[in-house]
Amino acid sequence: MAFAITAVLGLAVGLLLKSGGATVAGVLVWALVAEPALGAASEWLLSVDIGAWLPFVALSDFQGQPGGTPFPGGPYAAGLYVTVLAVGLLAAAIRLQERREP
Repeated sequence: MAFAITAVLGLAVGLLLKSGGATVAGVLVWALVAEPALGAASEWLLSVDIGAWLPFVALSDFQGQPGGTPFPGGPYAAGLYVTVLAVGLLAAAIRLQERREP
Protein backbone atom coordinates (compact mmCIF):
# COMPACT_ATOMS: atom_id res chain seq x y z
CA MET A 1 0.00 0.00 0.00
CA ALA A 2 2.83 2.40 0.83
CA PHE A 3 4.41 1.75 -2.56
CA ALA A 4 1.16 2.68 -4.31
CA ILE A 5 0.93 5.92 -2.34
CA THR A 6 4.54 6.72 -3.20
CA ALA A 7 3.83 5.96 -6.86
CA VAL A 8 0.93 8.43 -6.86
CA LEU A 9 3.21 11.05 -5.28
CA GLY A 10 5.84 10.37 -7.95
CA LEU A 11 3.26 10.64 -10.72
CA ALA A 12 2.03 13.97 -9.36
CA VAL A 13 5.55 15.37 -9.09
CA GLY A 14 6.31 14.06 -12.58
CA LEU A 15 3.31 15.89 -14.00
CA LEU A 16 4.37 19.07 -12.25
CA LEU A 17 8.04 18.97 -13.29
CA LYS A 18 7.64 17.30 -16.72
CA SER A 19 11.08 15.69 -16.49
CA GLY A 20 11.87 12.17 -15.36
CA GLY A 21 15.28 12.98 -13.93
CA ALA A 22 14.04 16.03 -12.08
CA THR A 23 11.14 13.99 -10.69
CA VAL A 24 13.36 11.24 -9.32
CA ALA A 25 15.86 13.75 -7.93
CA GLY A 26 13.14 15.92 -6.42
CA VAL A 27 11.34 13.07 -4.65
CA LEU A 28 14.59 11.55 -3.36
CA VAL A 29 15.95 14.89 -2.14
CA TRP A 30 12.64 15.63 -0.41
CA ALA A 31 12.45 12.20 1.26
CA LEU A 32 16.11 11.82 2.22
CA VAL A 33 17.33 15.39 2.81
CA ALA A 34 14.53 17.91 3.25
CA GLU A 35 12.23 15.96 5.57
CA PRO A 36 14.91 14.95 8.08
CA ALA A 37 16.26 18.52 8.08
CA LEU A 38 12.79 20.02 8.56
CA GLY A 39 11.97 17.52 11.28
CA ALA A 40 15.17 18.27 13.17
CA ALA A 41 15.06 22.05 12.74
CA SER A 42 11.34 22.62 13.26
CA GLU A 43 11.39 22.19 17.01
CA TRP A 44 14.00 24.85 17.70
CA LEU A 45 13.01 27.17 14.82
CA LEU A 46 9.24 27.15 15.21
CA SER A 47 8.92 25.73 18.73
CA VAL A 48 6.53 23.19 17.20
CA ASP A 49 7.27 19.58 16.26
CA ILE A 50 6.06 19.15 12.67
CA GLY A 51 8.05 15.98 12.11
CA ALA A 52 5.06 13.65 12.32
CA TRP A 53 3.14 15.63 9.68
CA LEU A 54 5.82 15.30 6.99
CA PRO A 55 4.58 12.85 4.32
CA PHE A 56 7.39 10.30 4.23
CA VAL A 57 7.75 10.29 8.03
CA ALA A 58 4.00 9.63 8.32
CA LEU A 59 4.30 6.94 5.65
CA SER A 60 7.04 5.19 7.61
CA ASP A 61 4.80 5.27 10.69
CA PHE A 62 2.03 3.74 8.57
CA GLN A 63 4.40 0.94 7.57
CA GLY A 64 5.23 0.30 11.23
CA GLN A 65 8.91 1.14 11.00
CA PRO A 66 10.53 1.70 14.39
CA GLY A 67 11.94 5.09 15.38
CA GLY A 68 10.88 8.48 14.15
CA THR A 69 7.98 10.56 15.33
CA PRO A 70 4.67 8.71 15.75
CA PHE A 71 1.70 10.19 13.94
CA PRO A 72 -0.86 11.71 16.36
CA GLY A 73 -3.79 9.59 15.17
CA GLY A 74 -1.95 6.30 14.88
CA PRO A 75 -0.65 4.39 11.87
CA TYR A 76 -3.95 4.10 9.99
CA ALA A 77 -4.56 7.83 10.30
CA ALA A 78 -1.03 8.39 8.98
CA GLY A 79 -1.81 6.22 5.94
CA LEU A 80 -5.05 8.07 5.34
CA TYR A 81 -3.30 11.44 5.73
CA VAL A 82 -0.61 10.62 3.17
CA THR A 83 -3.18 9.12 0.78
CA VAL A 84 -5.29 12.29 0.90
CA LEU A 85 -2.17 14.38 0.42
CA ALA A 86 -1.05 12.32 -2.58
CA VAL A 87 -4.48 12.35 -4.24
CA GLY A 88 -4.79 16.11 -3.66
CA LEU A 89 -1.37 16.73 -5.18
CA LEU A 90 -2.25 14.51 -8.14
CA ALA A 91 -5.54 16.37 -8.69
CA ALA A 92 -3.69 19.71 -8.63
CA ALA A 93 -1.08 18.38 -11.06
CA ILE A 94 -3.74 17.09 -13.46
CA ARG A 95 -5.53 20.44 -13.34
CA LEU A 96 -2.28 22.28 -14.04
CA GLN A 97 -1.50 19.88 -16.89
CA GLU A 98 -4.90 20.61 -18.46
CA ARG A 99 -4.16 24.34 -18.30
CA ARG A 100 -0.72 23.90 -19.85
CA GLU A 101 -1.90 21.81 -22.79
CA PRO A 102 -5.56 22.41 -23.62
